[in-house]
Amino acid sequence: MTEIITLKNGAVEASALVKVLTMTLHALMKRNPILFYELVMKARNPDHKFFGTSEKALIAAGLIQEGGGHLHSSIRNIILSSVEGEGLELRLVSPEK
Repeated sequence: MTEIITLKNGAVEASALVKVLTMTLHALMKRNPILFYELVMKARNPDHKFFGTSEKALIAAGLIQEGGGHLHSSIRNIILSSVEGEGLELRLVSPEK
C-alpha cells in the first residue's frame, strides 16, 4: 500500500514522490538557483516563459514535460506546497499540511 501525504495546498500525493522531489528541489536550489527559480515560476504561473536554456535543462532533469514545458500536476502540487517567498527570497519549507 502506498503511503500518502496531504500537502499544504490540500492535494494528496504519494509519500515517496514528495520525498524524492523535496530532495531534488533542495539540490536544484543549491546547484542552480536560476533553474530553481524558473521551475517555481512555472509552477506558480503556467504561462511563464522560460529564460534562456532553462526549459531544455528542466526537461533533461525530468522536471517538466517536453513540448510546452508543462508540469505534471503532482510535481506542481509539491512545488507549490514546498516554496515560500518571492524573487531572491524564495525558500524551501516542508510541503506537508
